[in-house]
Amino acid sequence: MDAEKSKTEVTVDDILRLLGPFGRFNILNYVLILFPVLLSGIYSSVYNFEALDLTYRCATECDDPAANYTVPHDENGVPAKCLRYAPANISLTNDTCSPHMFDNTTEIECDSYIYFEDHSIVKEFNLGCQDWKRTLVGTVHNAGFFISIPLVGLISDRYGRRMALVFAIVSSGIFGVIRAFSINYEMFIVLEFLEPALGGGVYTACFVLALELVGPKGRVFVSLLFNTMFILGGVTVTLLSWWLQSWRYLLLVIYTPAIFLLFYLFMLTESFRWLFSKGRYEEGLNVLKKCEKINNVVIPKDHYDQVEKHAIMQRDTRKFEAKEINRSTFKQVLMSGMIWRRLMTCSFLWTSSTLVYYGLSINAMELSGNTYLNYIVVIIIEAPANICKLIFLDRFGRKRVIATAFVLTGVILVNYGFLPGGGNWSTVFYLGGKFFITLAYNSLYIFAAEVFPTNYRTTLLAICSTIGRIGSAVAPQTPLLARYYESLPTLVFGVMAAMSGFLVLTLPETNNQKLPDSLKEAQDLDRRERDDKIDNSTNKS
Repeated sequence: MDAEKSKTEVTVDDILRLLGPFGRFNILNYVLILFPVLLSGIYSSVYNFEALDLTYRCATECDDPAANYTVPHDENGVPAKCLRYAPANISLTNDTCSPHMFDNTTEIECDSYIYFEDHSIVKEFNLGCQDWKRTLVGTVHNAGFFISIPLVGLISDRYGRRMALVFAIVSSGIFGVIRAFSINYEMFIVLEFLEPALGGGVYTACFVLALELVGPKGRVFVSLLFNTMFILGGVTVTLLSWWLQSWRYLLLVIYTPAIFLLFYLFMLTESFRWLFSKGRYEEGLNVLKKCEKINNVVIPKDHYDQVEKHAIMQRDTRKFEAKEINRSTFKQVLMSGMIWRRLMTCSFLWTSSTLVYYGLSINAMELSGNTYLNYIVVIIIEAPANICKLIFLDRFGRKRVIATAFVLTGVILVNYGFLPGGGNWSTVFYLGGKFFITLAYNSLYIFAAEVFPTNYRTTLLAICSTIGRIGSAVAPQTPLLARYYESLPTLVFGVMAAMSGFLVLTLPETNNQKLPDSLKEAQDLDRRERDDKIDNSTNKS
């Protein structure tokens, strides 16, 4: 009897299959949602161009820039940016631009500069030879995500996916536009933090809403669309920066459209799944019926009645489980060594991934050649990596693909450190490192979600993601390592990636496995893997 009932029971996913993943209703909502994703990709890279280093030299008593005797030069004849020769202790004439007026045996630090470019805050706020202030911009920007990740999750669960999306994107627009009018470095750096702190959850809010509006067959395609739009965002901000050559105009151009997305409150469809979870069944069913009408599909009326009953039962079940879980979750997490091991492992993998992923993008701007082209190429290499992720994960398994990608990243980047700079091979190795870390990083999202039990999954993933932001916050500082050894940043990235590759092997394989719904099922994953290893070794012997 129960088996017969389960066969005829209709769920939301059944209705979504009938509605189809690519009807007019879906496409309209995808277009609306993907625009904020594009903006999110733009905002995640803009700090690289706001604080771009410029060409400048010391301002000395001699105004002639061709006077090489005023500053020391390196072995390649490049003049120092931060040192000058001390004025000679003589006063014969009013002539201040003669070789004998400078003591080339004594070098002193510059106290003022002559800038030959003006497209970043370096000139605006006189940051010459204060690289720590430049790199602090990226660190402060990424630190804002420590606030935005839990904040957007809270708004999304309490007030709806649509409200979370609009709040995040409009906040980004407001603080971004205000930042364009910064009058000093202190004002700029505060706004650089507030913008991602309140608006950094745009991508997450969009992703959740898109997945909840589409059926199972459309989720992989939606994921690929999101990755593609994010990459296009990075390319767009690079081209705009190259064209405008003004950080203030750049901020006004990219952040102003976000403010107008306030109208999404009236244009965008709310998630019917969220409406069901809040007991607003009639509103949720109206969303499905609207989709039916626009897609020109006919759904049997009794399907909606069954879906409403199913949603009510699920909500009651979740309420009961929540009470039971809240009594024991903290104790179970503290008592489970397996949970702690997976949490620490995934947190390290996340930190390593963000450090290497963002670090390679940022350090690409320090490479020889055109800064803008370097950054575009390093971003575009992510596209084939995302396609490979979709192909390889199901075919070869999560663990094997991620471990291989991490190890190859490590091997490539360590070897890159011993190649002569500026050559074709060094470029190939650098792009190879970015390709494989992108494959590992994006695959980690899926893998980490599958190793944790359902009752703890959201909380533990949020912890991993938040701790992982340490890597992205540290990444902007890594170009400073090149002062001590030119290839030190990539060597650090390579070692971290290689360590992560071996650490992945301590986690269980989750490919083609049922998602663990409880602590016991999560432990069974480990047990099955150990049994499989024993069986394989026995068969070989």
